[in-house]
Amino acid sequence: MLISVHIPKTAGTSFKDILQSQFGPRLYLDYADRPLAPNYRWRMLRRHWQRDDRDTGASACDCIHGHFVADKYDFLGASARHVTWLRDPVQRVASHYHYWQRTPDLRNPDCRLLLERRRSLEEFAALPRMRNVSAGFFGSKRPRDFFFIGLVEDLPTSLLRFSRLTGIPVSAIDKSN
Repeated sequence: MLISVHIPKTAGTSFKDILQSQFGPRLYLDYADRPLAPNYRWRMLRRHWQRDDRDTGASACDCIHGHFVADKYDFLGASARHVTWLRDPVQRVASHYHYWQRTPDLRNPDCRLLLERRRSLEEFAALPRMRNVSAGFFGSKRPRDFFFIGLVEDLPTSLLRFSRLTGIPVSAIDKSN
């Protein structure tokens, strides 16, 4: 089982295309959690009280990819291999800033604040939820707990390393370009 933690603005959408090419219907996309939203912790706690994550159907797939904290699928056991992509934090927050200006997420109060108050990039970067975003998606996991961590700045080399480690053919990777 491959667990792909998509940290926003780290080539995760392109990587999703690679995973879809490889896994097809055995890929479970999980974008419902929205860990950057201000009420994330409360929503996750409330959801835990209401039901168990095991009923999502994710355990019937070979790969899970999306915006969630890495700990979410720990119930799948030791056979789960976590992967993620990292990007220079300054480049990541700048990309996020410009993305929300082009494609607003009006459900997110940080995005609304950015647009309504015309926040500068520096002001946006100083928002509490924009600091240490990657670390927040890691949850209680450390980098060494991940099977693979790719670097956006070294995408071609990282993709080749991912291919060697997972056996996903380079032809599947080439389709994303």
